[in-house]
Amino acid sequence: MSSKRLWIYIGIFMLFCVSIAHFIFQNYLYMRPCVQCIYIRYYMIIAGFGAIFIAIFYKQILLYIFGILVFSYGGIWGIIESLKLNTIHQAIANANPFGVKGCLDKPIFELNIAWDEILPSIFKATGQCGLDMPVVPLDVKFDPIQAYLIELYQDGWYLIPPLKLINMAQISIIIFSIALILGLVSLILRVKGRK
Repeated sequence: MSSKRLWIYIGIFMLFCVSIAHFIFQNYLYMRPCVQCIYIRYYMIIAGFGAIFIAIFYKQILLYIFGILVFSYGGIWGIIESLKLNTIHQAIANANPFGVKGCLDKPIFELNIAWDEILPSIFKATGQCGLDMPVVPLDVKFDPIQAYLIELYQDGWYLIPPLKLINMAQISIIIFSIALILGLVSLILRVKGRK
């Protein structure tokens, strides 16, 4: 596989994850995103667009390096915010009120850009940190699949809900880690000349 193609796949993968979080979990299953979830989503978008930017400007070394910096920034900060959310999940699971720290009511983005006001459906925090179960409006009628999934995630989002295995923060750590590892592989492929 070529390095350039791998960057495209990484970018698409990151943006696909954001789309699943927004369209399926937030809009279809009524899981309200908390501030930490919004930060994770924000850094996934940065990493995703950084990877696509790298693929577009693959042969222009300065823009390529800029893309690497943007991608790395999104990936590293995404892991940091995911770790914070995981700490909050663990504190809630252990009924430790002192472990729930750092979750604001409103996200603060770099350069004070109010993304939550510019694109509220994607970046506005409407949930509480560490509580990622569906919050369903009373007047909503469900289709059978929607009703099944809402019931499945009633105790919170888990990769395997019946076992409560891998919460939303942990899967985010895994996603960012995979993206960063694949980014490193792509850099190595470029150095070895597999463009």
